[in-house]
Amino acid sequence: MTASDDGTAKVWDVDGPLTATVTHDDIVRSAVFSPDGERIVTVSDDGTAKVWDVDGLLTATLTHDNDVLWAVFSPNGQRIVTASDDGTAKVWPILRVDQLREELTRRLGPRSFSQAECAYYLIDPCPALP
Repeated sequence: MTASDDGTAKVWDVDGPLTATVTHDDIVRSAVFSPDGERIVTVSDDGTAKVWDVDGLLTATLTHDNDVLWAVFSPNGQRIVTASDDGTAKVWPILRVDQLREELTRRLGPRSFSQAECAYYLIDPCPALP
């Protein structure tokens, strides 16, 4: 994984071939793999940290009011800590789809979700309403 002043970060296979390129709107300061090697977090002077799968698909954008200086995954990969040059640090939960379903059920109770909720929260298949 490489980060660049041109606003890109690149994922390279261990043998050298480029496997993915991800972009920000400004300098990419760093790029870090998750503990399981399945995700990457990049940080930029554009005020964002972005979470990607290893194929370069954007899965989350985490925002600060100023340049983001660094980010790191927790040892279990379920949180990211980001720090901005304005002195703020934020902790972000990063959930897989199955964890998100469990969290939504815990917060909203055992109920069915509408098609719109399923689409918004990427619940597939969507359980039918009673």
